[in-house]
Amino acid sequence: MSEFTAEITGQLAALLAASFWAVATILYHRAGSHFSPLQMNLVKGVIATPLLLVISLFLGSSLTITYGLWLLALSGIIGITIGDSCHFAALRRLGPWHAMLLEYLAPPLAAFMAWLFLADSLSAIEITGAVVTLSGVLWVVSEKAPDKQPVLSLSGVLFGCGAALCQATGLVMAFSVLQSEQMNAIDAAFVRLAAGSVLLAAIVGFSQRGAYFAMIKQFRAINPLPLLGAIIFGTFLAIWLQQVSIANINPGLTQTLLSTAPLFLIPISFLKKQRITVRSVAGALVSLGGIGILFL
Repeated sequence: MSEFTAEITGQLAALLAASFWAVATILYHRAGSHFSPLQMNLVKGVIATPLLLVISLFLGSSLTITYGLWLLALSGIIGITIGDSCHFAALRRLGPWHAMLLEYLAPPLAAFMAWLFLADSLSAIEITGAVVTLSGVLWVVSEKAPDKQPVLSLSGVLFGCGAALCQATGLVMAFSVLQSEQMNAIDAAFVRLAAGSVLLAAIVGFSQRGAYFAMIKQFRAINPLPLLGAIIFGTFLAIWLQQVSIANINPGLTQTLLSTAPLFLIPISFLKKQRITVRSVAGALVSLGGIGILFL
């Protein structure tokens, strides 16, 4: 694959993953009242992990036991076990729009971690981009409701920030593995999701007696189609496409394009006749502009 083709492939994969994640967030929000964040995270892992394994075996698995494999598994624990659980907690408290908007914090956090741990320098332009991104997010989360009460809960904002931090950490770790080892994107996605799901299963199992039977009973009591749709689009396809993207372009550009996901919610919300304030849209565009300054 030529450099130009690889770059186009990576960019299109990230944009498609962002659109899928936007659709999945709406569907996850609908099912969120029936499961706790940990349970929701485990359900998606139990369903999506075997799908990724089947595709991996069909395409010819490239997995071997190496240091990179363990690092990839650790990135899955950070990004999926912790990060996705925080995202589902934020989704329950904030709703799809504001929960996804807080993910704009991931790119500047990734840049800061690269500066802190990898000795990557930050230019004045990059610092400006990070400040603009943070300003856009803060402008939205500080918005007041008509009755002068805060729109957002503090715990929801903290969970959203935690999700962004874990997402940035997992992405940087996965990128380092895919750049140093010969591994298919689908295999990387499988390892990350499998590692995160195994730890989730242990946590949920030890947290409550009969937790698995309760989850199965609850799953049977609801309409499973929205949740299955969310898992197919937001976990199976989106994680695969994310790995395709970071295998072909740098993680900064991948994260920038993935961060367009909240913008895909705007037309979806209008079609569903849901209200999004002008301030929220403006803040999202300001934050996206900051991310562009930071990485492009």
